Amino acid sequence: MSTEPRAAPPAPPAPPAGPPRWTGKPVRRLTTAELAEALEYLERHRPDDDVLGRALAGEFARRTAAAEFARRAAAARR
Repeated sequence: MSTEPRAAPPAPPAPPAGPPRWTGKPVRRLTTAELAEALEYLERHRPDDDVLGRALAGEFARRTAAAEFARRAAAARR
């Protein structure tokens, strides 16, 4: 039998302070940071919502691909 103190169980996650700032916005109007936040939120709270998850992931992929293309094009012009 161990005499060492037990570690406290992890605290439950804090409830959201209110609706996330990105709710109610069309997907195309979300910033890249909001898209990432929405994907993370969806994964934690509504993992079965495939339609919204695909829409958010598709928009996030489109934007990151466009940003990478723009970065490479700018580097090629130098």
